Amino acid sequence: MAVNFQQLRSFHAVASDRSVTRAANRLAITQPTLSKQIKDLEARYQVQLFTGSRPPLTLTAAGEALFEKTRDLFQTSADIEALLGDTPPEEGGLLRIGTDSPPYAADLIAAFAKEAPNLDFKVTIGNAKDTNALLMNASVDIAVVCEPIGHNDYTYRPYYEDRLVAIAAVDAPEAQAEVFNLEALSRRVLLTREPGSRTRLAMERMLEAHQVQPFRVMEVHTREMIRETVARDLGVSFMFARECPPDARIRVMKLALEPALISVSGYIACRTERRRHPAIRRALDLAETLSAG
Repeated sequence: MAVNFQQLRSFHAVASDRSVTRAANRLAITQPTLSKQIKDLEARYQVQLFTGSRPPLTLTAAGEALFEKTRDLFQTSADIEALLGDTPPEEGGLLRIGTDSPPYAADLIAAFAKEAPNLDFKVTIGNAKDTNALLMNASVDIAVVCEPIGHNDYTYRPYYEDRLVAIAAVDAPEAQAEVFNLEALSRRVLLTREPGSRTRLAMERMLEAHQVQPFRVMEVHTREMIRETVARDLGVSFMFARECPPDARIRVMKLALEPALISVSGYIACRTERRRHPAIRRALDLAETLSAG
């Protein structure tokens, strides 16, 4: 009985993502079609591969054994494709990048462009949650992101470290100090990013650790809007230092707090099955070089 590779690819995608929805999006097919391929595979060999109907799906013992084989199978397939079929980045092509930190994505593109001036880039910007979703759905080739997905199907390279700073309008009372005092928040409106933002998560962790309660909290989406509302003295906020461009209207202040509370590590991530693609492999190598520098 000949193996149906389409059914195996469908199984592998669902087993990797533990979700029919995410796997279908990644394979660019409908969920009913994908579900049918899995059912046909199970019926063909009279075996059950998954338990449960809601993500995260659980593999049966047979499913785990098959998943181990399909990992080897499709990794070998990816290796062959990288060896024979993919265009080297210096010859052109397109690299799709998702990022929750534009400055670091721009650093990567600038370094890449020097080596491969014919390579094109498409950049999608979102918060950490959205950027991870883009990578999971294969909507981007690589992600420049903090707090990456903790899963063996994703490969990471450490890329950068950054630290929270406080920002206020230049004529605000607290802006006269070199170091921001968190107690000032009891008298001020705190401007914060949307849920899922890594900046907001770091800020909430810091405030909880020091038991600080702001006078009032106002949710303001995007870095640009945070900057504009702070410049008009509608409140104070926090940003990561590299993401806060020079602005004569804003004062940037350090935080004299434990580094673990205000620091973040960033990574370049890709799906493991695609890590040998020439442009993706080079991006991972560049991350190591830039990080060391």
